[in-house]
Amino acid sequence: MRIATKYTWCNLKTTLIVSHPSIIRQNKSPSPSMVLRGADTEKGHQRRGSPKHSNHAAAMCLRLLFSRQCYRTLLVVIPAFSCMQYFIFNPFATRVAQQQDVRSSFISHTMTYPKPRRKIVLLGPHDRYNFGDLIFTSVVAKLLVSRAGFSPDDLLFGGMVTVDMEKYGGYNILSMKQIQSLSQEDTDQGPYDIIYLGGEAVGCNFDCGVKMLPDERTKTEARRERIHDCPYLVPKNLLLPPSMPQDEFQMKNYAVINSMGGTPCNECKKAIETADYIALRDKNPLFPDSAVMMKELYPNKISEAAEEVLQDLFPGGVNTRQKIIAVQHRDIPTEEARLELALALDKVSKAGHATIVFFVAGTAPNHDSLSCYKQIAQMMTEPSIVYEEENMWKSVGLISQAEAVLSTSLHVRIIAFLYLRPRLTWCGLEPKHPQFIALWDTDESPRCLKSKNETWSVLQRYYGPNPNITQAATAIAYEKTVKKYLESFDSWSSLVGWRRYSTRS
Repeated sequence: MRIATKYTWCNLKTTLIVSHPSIIRQNKSPSPSMVLRGADTEKGHQRRGSPKHSNHAAAMCLRLLFSRQCYRTLLVVIPAFSCMQYFIFNPFATRVAQQQDVRSSFISHTMTYPKPRRKIVLLGPHDRYNFGDLIFTSVVAKLLVSRAGFSPDDLLFGGMVTVDMEKYGGYNILSMKQIQSLSQEDTDQGPYDIIYLGGEAVGCNFDCGVKMLPDERTKTEARRERIHDCPYLVPKNLLLPPSMPQDEFQMKNYAVINSMGGTPCNECKKAIETADYIALRDKNPLFPDSAVMMKELYPNKISEAAEEVLQDLFPGGVNTRQKIIAVQHRDIPTEEARLELALALDKVSKAGHATIVFFVAGTAPNHDSLSCYKQIAQMMTEPSIVYEEENMWKSVGLISQAEAVLSTSLHVRIIAFLYLRPRLTWCGLEPKHPQFIALWDTDESPRCLKSKNETWSVLQRYYGPNPNITQAATAIAYEKTVKKYLESFDSWSSLVGWRRYSTRS
């Protein structure tokens, strides 16, 4: 038992014992099935602050009240009894008691007020259609609501420009200039905390971000709304009011790096250096890409999207449906290289007795190209379909129904992994594909393909009734990655959303 100094809890003016073992939540991640049962509903699992949790907290306080140690000192009796009442009538206090380890650094340096909740900015390249970036947003937003107990109204989605991405399966995005103004002027829930969502945004400066936008109008808007040279890792201090209070306490906000990868550019280093929590997908502190949570969080929504995809592909009805092999490939500039892929896919289609279905994982510049797919389909002799939908949910649904998945996209590979599908990746020179395969996929899973010509010779070992890799083996690896990502999420979600002040040093 430790006595916390300089810390007031339960609105008492008396110093309170806050680290009794019976009221500190243990740092354990439950299994995915326990944690996320009913994840497709807004309720998710039991939210903190519910009557069930409040009664449990009250019982713990009673145990504290009647423990042997309490008889030794009158100092604890009154605070403990008051704390029990506070837990029953204030659900926010329950969350405070359940924070992992109650972070001793916060106890000695900050004062935490149960409410109002601070708003959280989810910042990433989700302001244009890119499969992985839209997935990160959906995963983190869902977990904050269903697992960490936040309200959807507590979340804002930031990008370079203001744009509605709902038709692509995303959210309504606000420019960071707008969010900066909101954060600085919000006296109830500001300044806002910020989560850098994932991917390789650490290596994308302002010019890089502008090049990825779809047209001149949005590029012009991005230049007008610019507040920092690293558009997707805006340092947290830019969300603070321009004039800080000069008294003993100073307003504080928090920043989280959520399983990012790649090499940082100079413009993005300040946000990394000032982040309060860092998780990386390719080096220590090592955690999986947040895309590994999609199947666990949205099973019903993905199933509905998959049925829509099959209706789109085979409008004649259930009896006309065929086996499909899903193919995604970034734009191929030369006709010779396109012909090479067409010949390889003909072999796959014929030997696998399946129709090739091309789909896009992103249509930002230097990503996928529907016109490229159409030319390859014309070069092929076997049946193929170019699926032109630009929607993240339908792409996930398509992958979930495929007999096999062939791709250049890391996140297409990850979704195929979640759905236990045979999966091959044409990796190129980027290290992110072999890193994910080596760290999180099964030992038997196929590694990177260097040549299109070897596609079927490798795929046939994993395709059909007797594959080299079993679904059971993939399921074990999948569960491991889910648990590992939740370990990271539980650590950083206990930091954000709480109105804190730090003493001036």
